Amino acid sequence: MMNSGSAVSAEEQAYSITLVSFKSRKPFDEVIVDFEKQLGRLNEEQLSSSQDLPSAIKSMEGSSGLMIIRVLDMEHLLPALTASPTRARQYLVGNPLIASKMAAFNPLAALYAPPRVLIYTRDAATLISYDKPTSVFGRLTNKEIVPIAADLDQKFESLARQALEIGSPIHAS
Repeated sequence: MMNSGSAVSAEEQAYSITLVSFKSRKPFDEVIVDFEKQLGRLNEEQLSSSQDLPSAIKSMEGSSGLMIIRVLDMEHLLPALTASPTRARQYLVGNPLIASKMAAFNPLAALYAPPRVLIYTRDAATLISYDKPTSVFGRLTNKEIVPIAADLDQKFESLARQALEIGSPIHAS
């Protein structure tokens, strides 16, 4: 409840977000390996000691141009999953250089970056789900952010398809 003399105001906006899910019979552990092989890893220690932040970030990118920022092993965090056969791992996946480009146009981009990806099992299948970047960042209604988000749409779809592909050449390497 706000006082009539308060200097604080609030605003709420509702937007539609598109959830994208890809599904395969490929085993969960193989999907995890093939997903992670396409990504680099953020090394915060290396970043904090770097004199050239953009170059340091660039060196952490995977073949996809993206990196794992954090991993949450959901099957160990959620009691409902701990007692079930469901496997689940959540990733924060992105690239600080890409997020920085978007935040330069609208600081709210930092609220949605990095995007989350959930890899999980259901009904003898492995799924990869994420919120479509153009629907997430599109709510910022900035014409400079939209093409960056569209590029992320393609990157995330490629990550998912390659990780879930049975007999993927990624897994063989």
